[in-house]
Amino acid sequence: MIRTFYQEDIINRLAAILTYGLNEGYSYKSIEERVVESTFVNNLERNQYDIGCKVERVVESTYGISLNNKQTDISFKGLFIAESYFKLFLYYRKSFEYLFLYWPLGGFVERYGIYHEMDFSNLRNDFISNTKEMTLLKKLSRDRQIKLTEMSRLTGINISTIHKYNMDDRYLYEASHKTIYKLSLLFGVKENLFIETLPIYLDQSIYLFDERNKRLRDYLGLYFASYFDHKIDEKAFRYDQEAGYFVSDNGIKCVIVAKQLIDLSSSSLKMMADSETYLIIIPSGAINTGSTYKDFKKLDALEVFVLTQDYFYAIKKDRKKEITDTVYQALVIKATEKVAL
Repeated sequence: MIRTFYQEDIINRLAAILTYGLNEGYSYKSIEERVVESTFVNNLERNQYDIGCKVERVVESTYGISLNNKQTDISFKGLFIAESYFKLFLYYRKSFEYLFLYWPLGGFVERYGIYHEMDFSNLRNDFISNTKEMTLLKKLSRDRQIKLTEMSRLTGINISTIHKYNMDDRYLYEASHKTIYKLSLLFGVKENLFIETLPIYLDQSIYLFDERNKRLRDYLGLYFASYFDHKIDEKAFRYDQEAGYFVSDNGIKCVIVAKQLIDLSSSSLKMMADSETYLIIIPSGAINTGSTYKDFKKLDALEVFVLTQDYFYAIKKDRKKEITDTVYQALVIKATEKVAL
């Protein structure tokens, strides 16, 4: 599991790999190859992360060199590229080889200057538009200049099956391991390039759920609710420290509940919600938006909000809004400053 608080460490190590390659004059393609084959990235793609790995050792093993006890530099350019690709890796759960295939380093740097300001949602949308232009097999065959008939002859895979894979990635992702092995050997790529989603589990706990952080968490919930639903005026609510929730002068409550999803029973939530309550749920763990939300919708509350890492849901209205990096960071800072007063 890649925990939220490991992310900065991972990005720094990836940035150090990129910075070294850029500073030493490696081509973008050569840096891509080093990253893809590195033990560091291979471990990440297996959902593993060694918190004890030193930045210098990561760079040394990636490039097969010795730094002679020198500290590794991290440039702003390397950091910007590392953060961008790592976020795409986490969001789409695709291998770095897949990311570089559709978005080569050279093309990425040319498109986005290192001082380019954008939300991750924009970066994400740009990347997915690239993948929609061409299926995986079509992309590989074009880049490697291998015709489908030649591909069939070299692998022994029936030409009609090759055509099917070429037209729709879904068929390719359902292929047997034997077929995947043949294709990976032909194209000189890792087998996990053909996996629809890597088994990467990111700890979805956006905030620390320790009771000592309850007030910060509660203000964060209120600020998100007021940002996405303008009927909730944050200034009209005061925090009742003893009760542990917000209340307005006209008796409207704003209750924030942060627990593991498995602990959010309907009976316990019913005790917190009534017809004069906004209920804001910040669940920890993966979310199934099906049956779980149906139960939330039955609660007797003015509205039930669910705050996840990527979306903010208004359950009764059956609406959701994406949480961009800019909004997330701004509201976290606002809540932190409020609690610090």
